[in-house]
Amino acid sequence: MQNISLSPHFKLSEFETSRKAEEHGIANIAPPEAVKNLHCLCKFTLEPLREEIGLPVVITSGFRTKRLNDLLAHSSVRSQHMTGQAADFYIGEISAQASNEAGVNARQRLIKAFRLILTCERIDYDQLILYPNFIHVSYVSKERNRHNILLARSDGKLGYGKLSYTNALKIQ
Repeated sequence: MQNISLSPHFKLSEFETSRKAEEHGIANIAPPEAVKNLHCLCKFTLEPLREEIGLPVVITSGFRTKRLNDLLAHSSVRSQHMTGQAADFYIGEISAQASNEAGVNARQRLIKAFRLILTCERIDYDQLILYPNFIHVSYVSKERNRHNILLARSDGKLGYGKLSYTNALKIQ
């Protein structure tokens, strides 16, 4: 794993780390073009989110080689993870005590991050998907971002519902 800084709060190693890749002996190393895309994802989406929310943005899935992507049950053959344009994450906490005192749980932090991505002018995205326990976000370029907002099914089955901006802001 490479420990190159992509932005003040993100390292390349966070995006290359994969338990599944380790289990299957896959070297999940991002090629130069994917590293460039990950840098843009951090610069225009994840770093501004981290600065606005003031809490750790914990990457659970970043770059994926095609071989790794093919091993995952619900991955797309066109996954933006394979080009370094997407990441899945959750919002961490500074300390369990601080979080409990503030009455803020993991889902509330996730919803706050989801809303910040939608409303903060400093944050741009291509696709934004809210799952029960994490967020998937991608970034292509200022000119090509589609600003798609989706809600993943919560019954464990694969599927998404497209959301309008207004309906996305109503999610609790």
